[in-house]
Amino acid sequence: MILYAVLLCVAFFAWKTQRTARSSLDKLPGPPAGSFFAGNALEMMDRNGWGFHERLMRTYGSVIRLHWLFGAPALYTYDPLALQHIVKDIATYEEPSWYIQSNSIMLGPGILSVEGVTHRKQRKMLTPVFSAKHLRGAVSVFYQVVDKLVDAISARVPAGPQATDVDVLNWMGRAALELIGQSGIGYSFDPLTEDVPDAYTDAVKSFAPIATSPHVVMLRQMVPVLKHVGPAWLRHWVLQRFPLASVRRLTKISDTLHERSLEIFRAKKAAIEAGGDADAPDIMSILVRANMTASEEDRLPEDQLLGQMSSIIFAAMDTTSNSMARILYLLAEHPEVQTKLRREVLDAKAHGQMDYDQLHALPYLDAVCRETLRIAPAGVQTFRSAAKDTVLPLSQPVRATDGTLISELTIPKGTNIFLAIWACNRTEELWGPDAHEWKPERWLKPLPAAVESAAIPGVYSNFANSEDIEVVISELVANFSFEPSDTPVVWNLSGITYPSVSKESTKAELWLRVRRLEDGVQAMHQ
Repeated sequence: MILYAVLLCVAFFAWKTQRTARSSLDKLPGPPAGSFFAGNALEMMDRNGWGFHERLMRTYGSVIRLHWLFGAPALYTYDPLALQHIVKDIATYEEPSWYIQSNSIMLGPGILSVEGVTHRKQRKMLTPVFSAKHLRGAVSVFYQVVDKLVDAISARVPAGPQATDVDVLNWMGRAALELIGQSGIGYSFDPLTEDVPDAYTDAVKSFAPIATSPHVVMLRQMVPVLKHVGPAWLRHWVLQRFPLASVRRLTKISDTLHERSLEIFRAKKAAIEAGGDADAPDIMSILVRANMTASEEDRLPEDQLLGQMSSIIFAAMDTTSNSMARILYLLAEHPEVQTKLRREVLDAKAHGQMDYDQLHALPYLDAVCRETLRIAPAGVQTFRSAAKDTVLPLSQPVRATDGTLISELTIPKGTNIFLAIWACNRTEELWGPDAHEWKPERWLKPLPAAVESAAIPGVYSNFANSEDIEVVISELVANFSFEPSDTPVVWNLSGITYPSVSKESTKAELWLRVRRLEDGVQAMHQ
């Protein structure tokens, strides 16, 4: 009965969307709908759907019409000029209401879950903690965590020439959570050197894979309709008993995140009010102190401060861990790159631990990280919705299905837009004929003129504030060598891309053969 009620709401929502979203998008080339109900949605979000995205690029170009729920037209684009306008004009192209409102239900009213005036107030208060000055201080915290990580992996990898199979994704996940825990909210989740089970840690690691799975994403789009069905306690009761197991699991995860976040937040606030933690450098401590001295106009209510905790962890946890795992995987697949990177790192470390400026002065480390985030961004695509009728310019005309040329698109209010970051980062028109190859050296010389003039969002912005990744990778390649394992690796398309050992397995894991490097002399020969 519950499922039927949800489907009825889905039908109403899609019917309403279809009525108001007729536009010239119908003239754009694009694939046929996979089904009447889902359109192309399931193909786009299929965990094995890389071929579908590749076919979109090869067959239809950079401006594509897709079919969304019940055939409602949607725009899929990696045209650089269109992307510039969409990303910069946040008043016209906003994150969809279903995304904002479902995030609010799952994470609370943090920066990922609010809009308008509230979003601007939160951004104003958050901006100082992501400044270069703050990040300089955070690097020392990163090194403290990574030193424990190196010790933990060393304890599990025997000394000597023999390599040991290690699930590096598991270790990158543990490290990422501890990095954001200590630098973000001033809390230690994982000692790393010991295996300590923790319900909150498990909830954090499970959140993104479930919240961004295809069926859950489709159901999340019904939140703007379902939020009007009964009081909050009734909706929560329904979610706890929902027919889809992933929804029930996500509800439990959300409850666990909220309960522990509330406990941590109240303890931190009490300590600050009592005069302790006066100089604590973590993001939440800075926010709480700033909020206490803010004007009445700028002050955030407690539920919004609490919402920042879950938002900060979610925004950093899986993107960081999967990006670091992907870098190690590519270094294992390209031993010559790994050797070159190790030499650069060891030369820089010859006189001791690197500081913020020394870390940023390593061109090859920077190139390895940038190239990985180019060819394998953690998020394949992102969503926007047109807040009003608008016109979207294109970098070059596209041929419509009726044979005419289109140099700009008329976008009606409510249109779903998919920013194809993965496709943009791999298009040969911008990056050249080797666009599909992983070549860190491309960042050591001037980029193609097309890339420079395009100022592509998603390549440079994805690498902002990546000091934690640089610290982890530099220390790991200085202490270990990485080789491919006999265990298969399959990269799954999801809200955040993750590896598994087969197309059937949903468990996130990445096994590499790891060998300890006992000293710098040995390391220089690896």
